[in-house]
Amino acid sequence: MKPRRVVSWVPALCLATGNALGQPTLTQTPLPPPTSDPLLLSLRPAVRAELPRAAGVSSLAVLPRYDLELVLEGQGERYRLRETVTFTNTESRSLREVVFRVYANATRPRPGTTPVRPVTFQQGRCPDAPCTVTAESPSVLVARPSAPLAPGGRLRVELEVTGVLTEIDASRTNIMAQGLESLGSLAANEGGGDYGLLSRGDGIVSLGNFYPVLARRTGARWERTDGGSVGDLGSDELSNVHATLDVPQDLLVATTGISLHTLGAAQAPVPAGRRRFEVVAGAVRDFAVVGGRALAVEGRLVGDVEVRSWFLPAHRTAGQRVLDVAAEALAVYERRFGPYPYADLDVCEAPLVGGAGGVEFPGLVTVASMFYRPATEGGGGLLGLLGGGAALSNMLPAMLEFVTAHEVAHQYWHALVGSDSRAHPFVDESLAQWSAMLYLEERYGAERARRDGDMNVRMNYQFMRTLGQDDGAVDRPTAAFATPMAYAGLVYGKGPYLYPALRAAAGDAVFFRALRRYTDTWRFRTAPPTGFTDALATEHPAGAQQYRALARRWLQEAHGDEDLGQLDLGALLGGQVPGLGPGSGVDPQQLQDMMQLLGPLLQGLQNPGAGTRPGVGGAPGAAPNGVPGADVDQIVQQILQGAGGP
Repeated sequence: MKPRRVVSWVPALCLATGNALGQPTLTQTPLPPPTSDPLLLSLRPAVRAELPRAAGVSSLAVLPRYDLELVLEGQGERYRLRETVTFTNTESRSLREVVFRVYANATRPRPGTTPVRPVTFQQGRCPDAPCTVTAESPSVLVARPSAPLAPGGRLRVELEVTGVLTEIDASRTNIMAQGLESLGSLAANEGGGDYGLLSRGDGIVSLGNFYPVLARRTGARWERTDGGSVGDLGSDELSNVHATLDVPQDLLVATTGISLHTLGAAQAPVPAGRRRFEVVAGAVRDFAVVGGRALAVEGRLVGDVEVRSWFLPAHRTAGQRVLDVAAEALAVYERRFGPYPYADLDVCEAPLVGGAGGVEFPGLVTVASMFYRPATEGGGGLLGLLGGGAALSNMLPAMLEFVTAHEVAHQYWHALVGSDSRAHPFVDESLAQWSAMLYLEERYGAERARRDGDMNVRMNYQFMRTLGQDDGAVDRPTAAFATPMAYAGLVYGKGPYLYPALRAAAGDAVFFRALRRYTDTWRFRTAPPTGFTDALATEHPAGAQQYRALARRWLQEAHGDEDLGQLDLGALLGGQVPGLGPGSGVDPQQLQDMMQLLGPLLQGLQNPGAGTRPGVGGAPGAAPNGVPGADVDQIVQQILQGAGGP
């Protein structure tokens, strides 16, 4: 349940999960061999034997377990969920309470919209001991047993919730509409709402963040708040999931984990027009479901792992491209990082919004529909500014490829090697960005990796600086970033370049040995923010001082302008997009002037009506240049249209 923001120069994000239920026939691998613990079936056989040792637990039973009974009602617009959570107190002190978070209710609405709390708590109880279960807020549930839970003690909590899937209009899921939504979200101090994780649209249902999960523990404290919704919301800890899904008969479904079999009348009556599936997912950090009645699916084997691409039939060309990229990226990452842990990998088209390009879950990732749809949908001032639909159409495949490779990389950097995504978001996000560039380098060569890296990585930083945001530390909590723009520019745009710097200093042999050491050391655990630098120093002690100095420079200090340069749209667009180079009639300086105009405007709109900000002109109660704090999307679109005119 961790929305992962992939920001390119038109900021974007995506979504994902694992196994397929009720899917069309593929060149499918058979079910893995039987095991004494069915939860292990979702893992590759070689991973099962090492899992308890790798995770540092005596057995899988120590991990939290979620038993989910999900009923998707109607045409997928709502659901009922009965959930049983088995929690073991692994701390040395007794616990008076166990806290759960409903992250779907914790996100902030996008600017100008009414808050929506899609998940409603109905009731809760503890079947084995007296307790009370109450809702402190829409996003916080608390179970308090009558006696404190002793160290090593186990508590089962049953929760019942209902949920509503937000309807997303098709007009929002094209690249131009999402570009404008992204710019609008930059004008607020929050992200773009829930990004459509719990929604339905374009004939696809997406269930992310749909069930209560154990809250984070910081020291001896349960985390009840998130310090804002910039960055990832969700738990980072390993858990086991056993789910029963009751869905319409004709709904094709992909999930985290692997389906065991269809449940029939022997278990419980199944109403006409319905199907019921059993799913297991062992050692995962979250769980999600994606489905649709008209989805197409194609698959390819990478070793013994089946990679599948799910997409709307009208988007077959893009769906096939996603399959190719996901399979090739997984092969590169297995060669460089080590074995992928799960039995399969699903990449799903999804109606993501709020500027989201992709989101990952263990064994499943989603990619935003905007990358599958024609670039000419939803045209306007910006489309004209970029030389028409043909130019943007040339850019979309590269953006789709980068987002897909980034999301597949998250199968290592957070799904396998865990990290604290609220306190140190760079640990997985910066490394996933660099991993996507590595995929491009290994598949196409260094020049292509540099070019696409400039567009999808470096430009996040340069765009941030052009719009007036300061350089600063990359390694800081999500709550310490003043704006989503700063978070994107530093974590996604600057932080990834630490790894080329370390690689150049260490040499390829040492660098890639250290990368494998890092992966092996922290498989199924939580890596510290110094984890990779520590691995590099262990691999090559003579260079340890230099490696730590480079980490300080890139993660703690402000040398971004010196190291990454200033934005040069002429060179960038001329090299990236045929038809926007010299002689194209498109004025790069005009584009750059537009961005510089957007900077103070967006800063002023972050808190309209609050008075003049330091260093920004304008009357109190107005945004800079006297622009009233009204409809951000409308104002931004007017500027874009004006900048594109003669």
